[in-house]
Amino acid sequence: MKLLVTGGAGFIGANFIRYWVRHHPDDAVVNIDALTYAGNLENLVSVAENPRYQFVKADITDQKSVVSAGGGHGGTFCRRKSCRSFHT
Repeated sequence: MKLLVTGGAGFIGANFIRYWVRHHPDDAVVNIDALTYAGNLENLVSVAENPRYQFVKADITDQKSVVSAGGGHGGTFCRRKSCRSFHT
């Protein structure tokens, strides 16, 4: 499965991504984060080089970026207050 995580560079999102990558070896994770006040890529150093992990710097209010990055995803984990689902 391809999992789309929004806001994944923040504290909760990064912990979720690290957990998911470690415990779900058949899944890929795409992290979309605008890296505003809470986003910090240092939270994801342990998975940054994992081939099943991808980071996309984008704002989730930009539908084109979200669809492009997460097309074909099987699930969404949203950690941003203004999250909504876009169907691909």
